[in-house]
Formats: sequence, C-alpha cells, structure tokens
Amino acid sequence: MKNKTDTLILTGNFYSQLLSEYKQKITSILNKPEKYTIAIFYFKTKNNNYFSINQEKIFKQIGLNVKTIFTEKESEFIELLTKYSEDKNVIGINVELPLPKGFNLSNLSKISCDKDLDCLNPLNYYNFLINSNIDSIIIPSVANAVLLMLNHYKIQFEKKDIVILGKSTYTGLAIAHLLLKFNSTVQILNEHSKDIKQKCKNADIIISATGSVNLINKEFVNPNSIVIDVGFEVVNGKIKGDVDIESIKGIVKAVSIVPGGIGKLCNLSTVINLYKLINKK
Repeated sequence: MKNKTDTLILTGNFYSQLLSEYKQKITSILNKPEKYTIAIFYFKTKNNNYFSINQEKIFKQIGLNVKTIFTEKESEFIELLTKYSEDKNVIGINVELPLPKGFNLSNLSKISCDKDLDCLNPLNYYNFLINSNIDSIIIPSVANAVLLMLNHYKIQFEKKDIVILGKSTYTGLAIAHLLLKFNSTVQILNEHSKDIKQKCKNADIIISATGSVNLINKEFVNPNSIVIDVGFEVVNGKIKGDVDIESIKGIVKAVSIVPGGIGKLCNLSTVINLYKLINKK
C-alpha cells in the first residue's frame, strides 16, 4: 500500500499466507505434528522475551507441541541443549539471543545441526556462508526475513549498493552475507565508521539493525532510498525500531515499519527452516 506522499510502507502482513503454505507442507510430512516438540530457550535478559513468546505462538499454530525453557545456569543450559538435541521427539531447537552475561556463545554448538531453527550452530552458520544455493540451507532468521520482504515487494536488490548498520553475527553480518550471494555491493557500518549519513544517502538500500531507537532520520536518506528497519527495542512498554518513520515518510521511496514488519517475518523464517530440516530427513 502507498500513503498519500507515495512512500511505500512495507509490512510483514503477508506472512500469514506463507505460514499457511508451510503449515501444510510440514503437516504433510509429520502427519501428526502434535507428537513432536519444539524447544525454545529464553533468559529474561532483554525486551521482555517477545521472541520466545511469538515463537511459541507460531509453532502452536502449526499444531506442534512447544516447550519453553528458562534457565539461569550455564551448566544447566548446556545439559538441556544436549538433552533436547538427543530427544527423537524434539524436532526443532531455538535459543533467544543475546545469551546471559558470562554464557559462552560456543555453547550453541550443542544444538543438533538437524534441529537448529535459527542457524545458530557454528557448522550450520558456516554452511550458510559458503553455500550459494539458499534453497538447500537453513538461513539466519533475520537475514531471511529481509530477503522475504524484498522479494514480496519486488524491490530490486541484486547488484545494488546496500548499506547495513550493525555488525552482529546473526543480524547485520548475516544479512550482508546473504545479499552478497546476489552480487550486491554491501557496506557494513558501525558507530566508528566515517561519514555514516553520507554513505547511507548514497546507497540504494539502507538496512538498519542497531537497536538505536529513531537513529535513521531524513538526514540519512534521499528520494530513491529504500529503508528496511531491523531494529527492535522496548521503550516504556512499546516496541520501537531504528527508523524515525515520520521524519522520512514522504521523502523516501519505501520504508518498513516496526512493529509489524521484519519481526513477523523472523518468526516465519524459523518455520521455513523447520520445513527444510524435516524435509531433508
């Protein structure tokens, strides 16, 4: 849909149709999905666990049993990851990031590669990096969410100049590696980068994944800019993104919203990964 100033507002509302399609695919393989369990770990460390709550909802819609696990001890976390990785009735495992302070990120290697819903196991992540056939691999959910949005709205991103703000392994870096597979030219910027506003203005597409509320305003964009907001912060009980939409609406060609944008598609992406995993089996 377009607003009166012709800025295209990008939402994730199309996810429901895709979810229905993947539900049908998954249930046709599992036959009785209620026999199988998805294990989701959360830690109460940030943003009120919206991720685990929404993950639970989406997998229950498919008919799967969902077990949410809260743990404060790293030793227990490792023990339970190992336990559910070996349990034949558990077909998918996800972990809400960031891990608690003091937890070693290498613990994610305990997730069974064939149950890893968000490409968290280092072996799966490496396979994502080196494999150009995206249909055959699982993809970090945030990166796939961006791809789903660009494709749905028929936004040309191949061989385009793209700026990504944020260098986190499973967000900014993962998005960059996915878009590089399409011969895009990608710059990853951080707080130490020079001329950030000008680099954003020169880009065809700006993807912001910093968690800095309202970072992107009219000083970062031009009339041809396409802005994808991957930011997520909870401020006074309300979800906020990286982009000050009111500042750039009416200036840019397109901008995605938060909430209701990339977040919805992240949840869908883990469902897509589940289908890929069980289809291989």
